Amino acid sequence: MRVALPVPLDRLFDYRLPRAHTRPVEPGTRVRVQFAGTPLVGLVVPGDWTTEDDDAAAGGPRELAEIAGIVDEEPAVALPMMELLAEAARDIFCPIGLALAHALPPGSTPRLARPWALTPRGERALAQGAVSADARPLLERLAERAQTAHALAKALPRLDVEARLAALARDGLALRRVEVRSAKARVPTERIARVALDVDVEHAASRVLGRAKKQAALLRRIAEEKDGVPTRRLTAEDPNVGALLRQLEKRGLIAFSERPRLASTETILDGDGPVTLTDDQRDALVPIRDAIKRQVAETFLLHGVTGSGKTEVYLRAIAEALEAGRQALVLVPEITLTHQLLARVRARFGDEVAVLHSGLKPGERLAQWERLRTGDTRIAVGARSALFAPLEDLGLIVIDEEHDGAYKNEEGFRYHAADLATRLAARAACPLILGSATPALETRHQAETGRIKRLSLPRRVGGRPLPAVEIVDLGKEKEKNPRGRKLILSRPMRAAIEQTMAEGGQTILFLNRRGFSTRIFCFQCGHAERCDDCDVALVFHAADYKLKCHYCDLERDVPEQCNGCGDPETALLGVGTERLEEEVQTVFPDARTMRLDRDVAAKRGHTESVLRALKNEDVDIVIGTQMVAKGHDFPGVQLVGVVAADIGLHLPDFRAAERTFQLLTQVAGRAGRANRPGRVVVQTFVPDHYALAPVGSHDFEGFYREEIAHREALGYPPFGRLSRIVVHAEEEEHARAGIESVASAARAVIPDGARLEVLGPSPAPIARLRGRYRFMCLLKGDDPDALRRASKAALAAGRALPRDVQMALDARPVNML
Repeated sequence: MRVALPVPLDRLFDYRLPRAHTRPVEPGTRVRVQFAGTPLVGLVVPGDWTTEDDDAAAGGPRELAEIAGIVDEEPAVALPMMELLAEAARDIFCPIGLALAHALPPGSTPRLARPWALTPRGERALAQGAVSADARPLLERLAERAQTAHALAKALPRLDVEARLAALARDGLALRRVEVRSAKARVPTERIARVALDVDVEHAASRVLGRAKKQAALLRRIAEEKDGVPTRRLTAEDPNVGALLRQLEKRGLIAFSERPRLASTETILDGDGPVTLTDDQRDALVPIRDAIKRQVAETFLLHGVTGSGKTEVYLRAIAEALEAGRQALVLVPEITLTHQLLARVRARFGDEVAVLHSGLKPGERLAQWERLRTGDTRIAVGARSALFAPLEDLGLIVIDEEHDGAYKNEEGFRYHAADLATRLAARAACPLILGSATPALETRHQAETGRIKRLSLPRRVGGRPLPAVEIVDLGKEKEKNPRGRKLILSRPMRAAIEQTMAEGGQTILFLNRRGFSTRIFCFQCGHAERCDDCDVALVFHAADYKLKCHYCDLERDVPEQCNGCGDPETALLGVGTERLEEEVQTVFPDARTMRLDRDVAAKRGHTESVLRALKNEDVDIVIGTQMVAKGHDFPGVQLVGVVAADIGLHLPDFRAAERTFQLLTQVAGRAGRANRPGRVVVQTFVPDHYALAPVGSHDFEGFYREEIAHREALGYPPFGRLSRIVVHAEEEEHARAGIESVASAARAVIPDGARLEVLGPSPAPIARLRGRYRFMCLLKGDDPDALRRASKAALAAGRALPRDVQMALDARPVNML
């Protein structure tokens, strides 16, 4: 049989079944195998599947290894999903096994471990005391239980564990064995109490139980719910209910059973019922409904300004798909947006919706997965990984905020959700809706050239106006600012906040930078505290009083003096959300403030508490990063303040202007969503920049025309294609030599006259990351055949690099850093 393994080799591997196993194993079934001495779990694929590297790896006849075990009784992954992922993997040069691994919910695969254990000889030696002082700590720990080398190294940090274990193995005192450990993810269950069969509740309560009035009341309580009552709910109602339940069971009046317990996905926001459609919404729905009815794989760009009612269009389209007896999948870019959309979906369709995102525990996610697989629910809402959900009769796919960079997976299987959704829609014969107020330039260009259909929602629902935007020139404000005082909130910004608070409205202050200050800097010698392993400055976090790296999570104590020259006077430069929060609390001491960024969102429930406070108008000012910018709809928000609009604008990335315009337009759209007019104040040092000026007039088309002209002149997407290659190593010279070798290999196969060039190599914008030096080059052009040939040559050269040098190729890069 052919097996795909989660290894960085674009190959399939052949194994044989044990002779005792007579039944065929279907594609999509997981099996346990040995690969290069390591136990792995792979996925069985059709026998006629091949990859481009299979022929190169083929040799003469050889003895096939036997599989170690079969994990599933029936396929865990449907064949159509496997085919889709294999096709996508080929196009973006991803090893097929790594791509197929995404089709399984995280934590659902049994774990294979190779722990160390004592041999009988080792047990005797330890009991007799016939071991060296160096070996004793390891042997004593192994006597307790088998442990991996990693666990032993963590427990005994001063010991060279790898060398000691190798010595113990040579002496026959310890050995490494294979263990199959249970999957981390298990569907959580709950105990259900229900009335036993053929029990007449009233007769039992009045006659059998007689004077046992508490038991009689409990029996009637259980009988109220035909599907039974979770015992945890009964215990919450009466902590002493356990004894009563045991007595009722002993009398044969109730029985217990187990059923899957779904994760609590209560929404913090209220949904709403059907609303009257605007003419724009009604017009947009006509072709979508037609595509659903005709089961046509057509892609629509639903381009609507903020507050124009895109979500209502999604809901009507979902209803159409369900009415046709099919399923619906809705993707959102961020977990925080799931709450808002989930409230709307539940208000319309009830609780029969599965929620899939990384914020769920593995068991909770597996339970949602099972609901979809068994057909218990026909609607799935989640982040990009929800694309792999077991939906075999899709009637509609929606990608909300389709422009968002979170839809690109940046590690391993570097897929983009929009690309996979397009393939999935084609196979399912269903429409795909891409919704956004600020669509990606590539998407907007596809609509302009007729490859997809654009549906426009140019006005807000109810005739509400878009918020008025004031752009504040920080250069001029700085001239008016008293010397020595850091300018964080300009005078127009402070005045706008004061007015909003006086009117009883809420304010969102947006700053896309976490922490208190961006760096600690010495004015005497110019030394800045930087990460030891990354080419970035450390960020000061006041809450923990630590310096932190936002790339590798390194933490360091704040120095009492400059580490460069010893001067005790160092300065905190730059502003993060923590510093902004302190400033707001100083300037507006009576305001109720909250902060929402990745640091605080890591605490379970914090995001929900902030959104709930916004909804209930229990907070006056919310300070946040882009987590507050996307898709939220809070009627009380009258003012949005953008504290530093220039962040990200000058990054070495050809999409920097596009991302800045999108983010500012999105955050501006949070204001004025109800009957009260909204207002936006944008602080910037470059008020005339072509990415900022259109924000003031909500002019997407104006920005699009200027940016698309720049792209065309330079041959960047959508007018050309890119492959981004990064080579990294612990030694700078090794990384440099590696990228030069890869770039030369790519250049060597480009035919004369082909519209393709190799840009670079050069140091990556972040030249050192997690202790490794990084160099990059770009393959750029509009000749797809030449690009594929050059990419394959680069990959072949990458495989020939020394073991300490690694290469990554992104065939459709979104992040250029």
